Amino acid sequence: MTRILVVEDDRVHRKIIREILAPHGYDVMEAADGIEAIHMQRDHGFDLILTDVVMPGMEGIETVRELTRLYPDLRIIAISAYKEGYLAAAEKLGAMATIEKPFDPHALAACVESCLRRGH
Repeated sequence: MTRILVVEDDRVHRKIIREILAPHGYDVMEAADGIEAIHMQRDHGFDLILTDVVMPGMEGIETVRELTRLYPDLRIIAISAYKEGYLAAAEKLGAMATIEKPFDPHALAACVESCLRRGH
């Protein structure tokens, strides 16, 4: 089963993303910040990580940078409502794809499927 980690400081947004992805047969787990995400990746080895970009503590850009350094083949999708260069920066640092909030549930699921089908 494909394992996905959702990294999002907002509990409601984590739940929404989980509810979008779980019916597609993915094993979806959640992390509240980048530090937790790095620990969970080490312990569980996810196939794909969706991370918010703007979070307290270790923010998403730093999370993408560190995960890409530690796990060069890890598929990462960056998500943000902030359009001022955050998503472009995430892509430069190794995110495979980006999604703007608010997002269409079908577009999110399609992006996840597309990223899982291709190598990094």
